Amino acid sequence: MIDKYALHDLHSRLEKLPRASLALLPTPIQTLKRFGASLGGPELWMKRDDLSGLEGGGNKTRKLEFIVGDALLQGADMLVTVGAIQSNHTRQTAAAAAKAGLKCALLHCAWTKDASATYRQVGNILLSHVMGAELYVDETERPIEDQGPLEEFMDYLRQQGHKPYLIPGGASEHPLGSMGYINCAAELAVQMAETSQAFDYLVHCTGSSSTQAGLVAGFAALDIKTQVIGISDDNETEIKKSRVKLLANNALSELGLDVRVQPNSIEIIPANTNAYGIADTEITDAIQLFASTEGLIADPVYEGRAIRGLLNLSAEGRFEKDAKILLMHLGGSPAIHAYAEKFGAIQLHPFTV
Repeated sequence: MIDKYALHDLHSRLEKLPRASLALLPTPIQTLKRFGASLGGPELWMKRDDLSGLEGGGNKTRKLEFIVGDALLQGADMLVTVGAIQSNHTRQTAAAAAKAGLKCALLHCAWTKDASATYRQVGNILLSHVMGAELYVDETERPIEDQGPLEEFMDYLRQQGHKPYLIPGGASEHPLGSMGYINCAAELAVQMAETSQAFDYLVHCTGSSSTQAGLVAGFAALDIKTQVIGISDDNETEIKKSRVKLLANNALSELGLDVRVQPNSIEIIPANTNAYGIADTEITDAIQLFASTEGLIADPVYEGRAIRGLLNLSAEGRFEKDAKILLMHLGGSPAIHAYAEKFGAIQLHPFTV
């Protein structure tokens, strides 16, 4: 049963925050019967946040609604953020800026090696270019936790006469960064009530951490017992666990709620031992299984890892036979083009009459 008072209270608190209309909500939920059969029993569903509204879709759109609302309130004329060359976040920021009538400057960091000869010409970076963003790159090799020379970048843009608004990588470590997925938790509460689907587990990819932070915070506020399992976008989990807890509780505090997320409610596992942006055959095989059974595309950097992690968890016996699992599709399919070489040569068979 949904707690209607708690839901109304949460909605009322979220409505007091600045917000730009960017997303098409609610995103749908669908069953994954054919791919779900590979789990050997549990019932598998998917939340389609790849259909969130901005070009290419994805989870950042929900976060950007609140952050862009604040940027407009502050009179900014340019959105600024950082990501990898094939960042879903930078592409969605470019789209959000275009929709909101703002300029956009994107700094791309060398968090991973180029995956192909066309890596810098296709996928997310191409879409950002077409949508009018100014594209910059810092070639210094950095770990993904290092967001590069952002202060110097902001100074440079101010010197160009802009009023830039800085959005941290992934739109996460920002006072409003977790609000989009607190709102998603409320959306899920309504959808679960309407469809009588009480999900036992929610599985998704975790990177900069505010998607998981928002979900666990929202579920805590609404007393929803669904266990959220994050699949890391690299081989690291402990930094992410600490960050999820911090971001979740900061967001609950920002909303004036007394409930707090406890460490034992935060679960994050790696899909494999590879660093960020490295796709091996475990990942590509999972992507191809998903695509060939459901007609849906996952990218090798994020959603491919979520799918691989889900398969690993099932093989390890993590789920009960009668469990109901919700897999979040957080977008990212444009990036698959930059990893085309990982999927083998395309065979065109000659045919003549």
